[in-house]
Amino acid sequence: MAIHRGRALGALSVAAVLVLALLAPTVCYTVDERELAVVLQFGKPVVARTEPGLYFKTPLVQEVRKLPKTLQFWGGGPAHVLPDLPTADGKKINVVPWAIWRINDPINFVQTLREVPNAERRVSEFVRGAMRDAITQHDLSELVRSTDRELTHTFGVDPRTLGIALDQITQAVPEAAQNVRFGREKILAQIKDDAVHRLGSDLFGSAAASKPGGRGIELVDLGIAKVDFVPTVRQAAFDRQIALMQSIASLYINEGERAKQEILNRTNAEVQRLEGEGQQKATEIKGEVDAEIIRSYARAINEAGEFYTFVRTLEAFKKALGGDTRMIFTTDSEFFRLLKQASEETPESTRRTP
Repeated sequence: MAIHRGRALGALSVAAVLVLALLAPTVCYTVDERELAVVLQFGKPVVARTEPGLYFKTPLVQEVRKLPKTLQFWGGGPAHVLPDLPTADGKKINVVPWAIWRINDPINFVQTLREVPNAERRVSEFVRGAMRDAITQHDLSELVRSTDRELTHTFGVDPRTLGIALDQITQAVPEAAQNVRFGREKILAQIKDDAVHRLGSDLFGSAAASKPGGRGIELVDLGIAKVDFVPTVRQAAFDRQIALMQSIASLYINEGERAKQEILNRTNAEVQRLEGEGQQKATEIKGEVDAEIIRSYARAINEAGEFYTFVRTLEAFKKALGGDTRMIFTTDSEFFRLLKQASEETPESTRRTP
């Protein structure tokens, strides 16, 4: 009997545990540190749970809607670009915005926006609208710079910094950097204030100064991920920059050719001067050598005297008298006199006896 009673109690315990396990999700729920919870009673929010823990609800009457407690990020991608925005100075740009927001009033959030995708759409709408209004009121330089500090790294080339006269450039020179009155940081702060004001207004557009999160959400921060010219303006800017660089290159090439010609002219003049001086020096040396030769001949003539005259006369006879040459001399002929003198001066030892 006791055994049957124990078995019955065990079965009842198991059944109770099973019933509790089945009814637990309808009675209690948990909220972790990354979540917010709103208890809905017949579809109307009645209580919000902002701290992690275990909570209870009325089954079949109440339901729990979980919401993210963490910061939410929107934008920053190609799908969020603001196209063809005109700046105050007439530049057309594409801007990619981003924003960080969070839920700060779960009940108000459920009443007005209900779901996270709806909140993202509202954040997108207000941020894009505020950014569009602010960008059209400022110059491009104000949007990309925060201070007037000197730009030490730039892809642009300003001929004014190269010592080139602007009247020598055939292409349009880029505009000089303008003074920054507001700067990017102040403009973004203005955009954030405007977007927060719009998010804080009620559904009828009136300002809700006492409720900065009028829709249950709070805009934490926003910014610009990318600023770029529209494709047509960007290509035109590249073409102008290329034309400017080509104009500057042509100026340098022409200047180089002019300097090259000047160097060649100076070099040719120097070569001609050196050749002239060398030719003059060679002529002077040759004249000195010829004069020395003449002086040597004169000294030889002075030293040899009549012997030189005699030798030259014999050379003349040798050339004049060939094998078949016949000459008639008179007794007063110079040739005859020399021949006779030569025969009389012949030593006896050289004469042959018959």
